[in-house]
Amino acid sequence: MASIGDPSIKAGEVALNEGDYDTAIAHFQAVCAVELDPAVVARAQQALIVAYTNSGRIAEAIAFCQQLSEVSPDNRWAEKTLADLRQRYPDAEAAANLGYQAEYTKQIQSQQAQIEEKVGLPVPVKQAESVGATVFRAGRQWRNQERAQRWKPMKRLKIRRLWFVQVVTAIAFFWVFRATIELALELINDWLIALPYLQPMQLFYRDPTSALLIFLVILLIVCPWLLDGYFRLFHEFQPFKLSELASKSPEAAKLLPRSCRKRKIPLPKLGILPTDIPLAMCYGNLPRTARIVVSQGLLDRLDDDEIATVYASELAHIVNRDFIFMSVVLSVIQIPYTIYWQISILGDRFPQLLSHRFPNLPKFVISLVRGIFAAIAALFYGIYWLWRLPLLWFSRRRNYYSDRFAAETTGNPNGVCRGIVKMAIAIAEDLKKYGYTSFLLEGFDLVMPIGYRQGINLGSLPHYTPLETVLAWECTNPYRHWLKTTNSHALTGDRLYLLSRYAYFWQLEPEFNLPAIAPPPPNNTAKFEKIKNSYRALPILQSAFLAGIFFGIVLRITFWLIGIIADWLNIWQLIWLHNAGAFLNACILAAFSLSIIIWINGYFPDIKLSPTRTDPRLQDLLADTTSLPPDSQGVRLQGKLLGRRGLSNRLVQDLVLETPTGLIKLHFYSKIGPLGGILPFFPNPTDWVNQQVTVCGWLRRSSTPWVDVDTITKNKQTIRTGYPIWVTILAVVAAVWAAYLIWTVAP
Repeated sequence: MASIGDPSIKAGEVALNEGDYDTAIAHFQAVCAVELDPAVVARAQQALIVAYTNSGRIAEAIAFCQQLSEVSPDNRWAEKTLADLRQRYPDAEAAANLGYQAEYTKQIQSQQAQIEEKVGLPVPVKQAESVGATVFRAGRQWRNQERAQRWKPMKRLKIRRLWFVQVVTAIAFFWVFRATIELALELINDWLIALPYLQPMQLFYRDPTSALLIFLVILLIVCPWLLDGYFRLFHEFQPFKLSELASKSPEAAKLLPRSCRKRKIPLPKLGILPTDIPLAMCYGNLPRTARIVVSQGLLDRLDDDEIATVYASELAHIVNRDFIFMSVVLSVIQIPYTIYWQISILGDRFPQLLSHRFPNLPKFVISLVRGIFAAIAALFYGIYWLWRLPLLWFSRRRNYYSDRFAAETTGNPNGVCRGIVKMAIAIAEDLKKYGYTSFLLEGFDLVMPIGYRQGINLGSLPHYTPLETVLAWECTNPYRHWLKTTNSHALTGDRLYLLSRYAYFWQLEPEFNLPAIAPPPPNNTAKFEKIKNSYRALPILQSAFLAGIFFGIVLRITFWLIGIIADWLNIWQLIWLHNAGAFLNACILAAFSLSIIIWINGYFPDIKLSPTRTDPRLQDLLADTTSLPPDSQGVRLQGKLLGRRGLSNRLVQDLVLETPTGLIKLHFYSKIGPLGGILPFFPNPTDWVNQQVTVCGWLRRSSTPWVDVDTITKNKQTIRTGYPIWVTILAVVAAVWAAYLIWTVAP
């Protein structure tokens, strides 16, 4: 047995991560012997089984589980862990039953006596309390499957499909960009008219199209150096030499020059950001001005071959020329995002400086100043998300091309898979470490190898359950592609499955054995059934919107036909129906309102918690591959609340719960409305960040799982949300608006 000083669960976990299993076992056994906190004891017991399993001492792990089950028959965790170990290691069961348990008990008693003698305290005999039905797994067991040594080329991809998506995306982005600027200019002039002694600016009444096109062309010319300066100013950007890359990944250092020579493009400039956050991106306006920037965190957490696949993925964007468009739009959307970020920081500091400079200033003035900063920050954050929306389709599509290029260039689809998953794990670990989502990670999410929202859930679960189980929903759910429309990246399950198919093509064993991708409906009848049942798949507002559009158009056509027939028959009371333009809007609003009223009770049912819904394992909640957002699952979860503090999170957009079995995104909607977080003097859950809370709400299974929060409780203080109430209010407003439109057009 390894010699240790003071027993510590943290020291044991460090030793476990470093592979020093003897020291880890010694620490965990000692903690089980002397610790008084049942939760810490349970944590040490779980970690002890990990150490036993990783070190190959399976019989001891099984015997320890048997001991826990006998001492505490209600310990469901021990029972499930024992069943899991027996299933995975059937041969070890016999060894465990040949008397090791008694020998193990003697060892524990001997160590207890040694610790008692050392610390001079009586050693209590602790019993494990139930911590939930968790089947403990020995961490992420990478299969490290082989790469191809010689591989035949695959069928050439049709790059014109990517270009088509890029053209459509560019048109949609410019339309949204132009509409936003035009609306802003009109509002500014309206305010200037309303204010005394001021006159509107005639320039703002002109069509901004030409000016915006010139602005975008200028941005296209300067974007490489503009983004370089941005990273130097805010994120300590540094050049990265090829020789420095070779010290981290010799394969990547060889791959880049070789691939560039083969495709007759200049070697891109390399850069590095000294941050622990795992990120990689490519930007520029021509192949000779292209940059590939990675973070120190990515280089530290990935192996040599995995780093090479990341660089190959970024090189794919240069070869496919899709990095040019993304560099321009990335520069555009960074304008509102940076304003939001900096205004938030200034708004947190300025009221403090103001109160220090003017100590007699009334508190309501300080709150008013803070509220103004919060409103400005929220406005620019909303603009950032609005401009980001038309870019999502193209951002998702380019992932498939970069993955394919990386696999073909390196012959290592399994390395691409491991790199993607390890980055997701690193994102989750950094979120738990720092307690909030990095501005850098969110602001440049569109050009990252994996979306940060995907990493929150996927990256936190692999230590507790196989990845194949986590990703089964993303491979088999028939509505998964409908539910990814707000995602910045393609479904991870889709990407890993395709990479596994590349491995099979080269006669390799894949890193992950994912279920087969569910094919689209085979015929028109099945497609119609899928569309007809779409209201069972989408969140309530999206379902109601689509239902409003469909039924509203159907009603409008029906009334139009009635008006035409009435005109033929000279029934003058109904002739007006065929030329009442506002009637279409009224029909859509009425159908939208009726859809919400019909579905709202099923979408927000009363939360009745069964034992399986009280502090459940996240992997159990997400195991159902047929689950959809309307399938409301009432849950109660306890854990640490994570998210940004201050004005940067007044819209409560960055709120995550860290539970013992993983991270889950929280959707909080203020009781006083969508902008309730901006208003002062009202409770906001961001005030409880980094504290233990209890969350009750409805779990929604989608491409990114989340919980619609009903209540958040801390130390008997409770904040209740108003999402169902405001959805109902929205339905009532839509109905009243529809009635008003009908009243204005009716004779």
